[in-house]
Amino acid sequence: MRTLTKSYVVTDDMTASRFASGTLDVFGTPALIGCMEDTAKTLMDEDLKEGESSVGTKVGTTHIKATKVGATVTVEATLVKQEGRMYDFVIKAYEDGVLIGEGEHTRAVINVERFLAKLNK
Repeated sequence: MRTLTKSYVVTDDMTASRFASGTLDVFGTPALIGCMEDTAKTLMDEDLKEGESSVGTKVGTTHIKATKVGATVTVEATLVKQEGRMYDFVIKAYEDGVLIGEGEHTRAVINVERFLAKLNK
C-alpha cells in the first residue's frame, strides 16, 4: 500500500454554483471528486511507462461537510489494490483535520496511442 497526500485551495471555480451542481458558493462535489481523482492519478503516475497514461473508471464518493472558498482541502489517496492495469484507491479529504469527504476510486492504465486511435474511429 502506498499513500499520497495533496492539498488544494478552494477557489471560485470549484464551487457548486460554478459547476451547476448546486446554488451555493461552497466547495462543490464535482470539484471534490476532481481533487480525489487528481491525487490518485498522481500517486500512480510513478508506475507508468512512456506512452502510458491513466483514466478513471469508477468513483464512489460521500461529500460529508461543506467547505468555504479560500479553505485548504487535504486529500489522501491510498492504493489498496493493483491487479494488472487496474488500480483501486481509498480516498479521504479533510479540512483542518476534519473529514469532509471519502470514497473509492478505480483507475486503469492505458496506452495513449491505442486509446486515442479507438476514440477517433
